[in-house]
Amino acid sequence: MNRFLHEILESLPDIVMAVEDFEIVQKETVVKQKVKIRLFDGSMLWVREIYVGDAMAAYSYYWLRPDGSLLIGWDNAPHHDEIDTYPHHKHLAGRVEASEERNLRDVLNFIQQFFDGG
Repeated sequence: MNRFLHEILESLPDIVMAVEDFEIVQKETVVKQKVKIRLFDGSMLWVREIYVGDAMAAYSYYWLRPDGSLLIGWDNAPHHDEIDTYPHHKHLAGRVEASEERNLRDVLNFIQQFFDGG
């Protein structure tokens, strides 16, 4: 697991229970990383990030209930150009909304606030 991911996960010990299936692939300047994060309530956060050099080029974070159904999915796939934060958006219960959460730290902070009732 890379140091950045390790630091983020350690900063939220109340919600992060385990890191599973960590995978990192590097080809020249492109790095792809995937990981599943098991949360305390049995839900999972599926993480996929692609970096070109030091810049994140693409991401998707999908928060799934224990039964595998979608709670929220964040990504920057270049569709939904009607959204103010295009290409950044989130999927919720059959609709798409603007998203300010654009990296793993933002998403985990959002999830922490959700569990804290805020």
